[in-house]
Amino acid sequence: MAKTQNTGRRTRRGADELIAELQEKIRAIEARSLAKQAKKSPATKLALNIVRFLDKASTLAQEEDDTSLRHALSDARKPLAGFLESQGLSLPKGRTPRGRRPKAMAGAR
Repeated sequence: MAKTQNTGRRTRRGADELIAELQEKIRAIEARSLAKQAKKSPATKLALNIVRFLDKASTLAQEEDDTSLRHALSDARKPLAGFLESQGLSLPKGRTPRGRRPKAMAGAR
């Protein structure tokens, strides 16, 4: 319920506001539908699994304190995750390593 700040009376939304809200819901449903279709593709399924495995490997590399491997895994994840997100799929946020890049990796960029 939308109330004004000064009085206890309720302000009703106009037809334009209701239409805009419903159109936003329609866009969200269409985006979910496209993502669902994209997930049916075997290649996309494998790409999603690769991103998940890269995240797991990054976590293990963090536990082993191997920063150069974490940076390499993070660099491998970025383009693949960007493509999958452009296809409408939602991915967990990448756990990018913090701190300086090791000297051995500095030239690999």
